[in-house]
Amino acid sequence: MATDPPDEAPDPADALAIIAAQRALAEDTRPSSTWIFALWGTAWLLGYGAMWLTARDDRRPSVLAVVVAIGLGLVAVVLTIVHVLRRTQGIAGAGARQGALFGWAWPIGFVAQSLIVGGLGRAGASDEVTGLAANAIAALVVGLLYIAGGLLWDDMGMYVVGGWMALVGAAAALTGLPASYLVMALAGGGGMLALGLVTRIRSRA
Repeated sequence: MATDPPDEAPDPADALAIIAAQRALAEDTRPSSTWIFALWGTAWLLGYGAMWLTARDDRRPSVLAVVVAIGLGLVAVVLTIVHVLRRTQGIAGAGARQGALFGWAWPIGFVAQSLIVGGLGRAGASDEVTGLAANAIAALVVGLLYIAGGLLWDDMGMYVVGGWMALVGAAAALTGLPASYLVMALAGGGGMLALGLVTRIRSRA
């Protein structure tokens, strides 16, 4: 009676190719922390850098610099939402819902930040107090959302950057104006760009 031949051992090269394909698929269905770091790092470095350059004499940045900083922030929020939704749209079930909720948490956080700063101004807070609060709360919003993203997608790089940004906001509040803008530009924006580069190098390695 003929017997079936024993199954051949899988080719190691084929096994490695399957593993690589699975990893690539997983990477394609979760947000790119490197891309988000580059986006926000550029927005903060240019926006807060412009505010610091125009505020060194009287502590008040020019209207143009403020508009540029706000515009870059809005662009970063919109692009973050689009990126997260695109990356997670191929996931069914809870993963897609989590990605969507994370994406929409960005505008919620910054709308709340704007309302708090506006409330401080209406309550009689000085321009310096409202400026420091705006910077610190913005960094806290970004930091906590990065931390949430790191927990959601098991991304240690995003988690570390989130903690860093929260601490940058606290440091910026202690330095006063206009130095606060410089801290936000270099430690905040520059820090995100540097850590994004490190994350990119580690992922390739």
